Amino acid sequence: MKNPTDDEAVRRARIDQLFTARHPGGATEDHVSLFFRWLQQHHPEMLPKGNHADPYQELRADLTDYS
Repeated sequence: MKNPTDDEAVRRARIDQLFTARHPGGATEDHVSLFFRWLQQHHPEMLPKGNHADPYQELRADLTDYS
């Protein structure tokens, strides 16, 4: 049985790949906003999910290494 944290690690690694491919110069607030909208359209399954989660804020947290 797969550990849920493994799925989350895979999701975050893929987010990192997609973000750096689209915005190799780093993360500004504009870059994160554009990337969020792109994910909504092209890869909504990659957005963070949760009952009380704000997907945009969680994506920003996922991308803190790029700020």
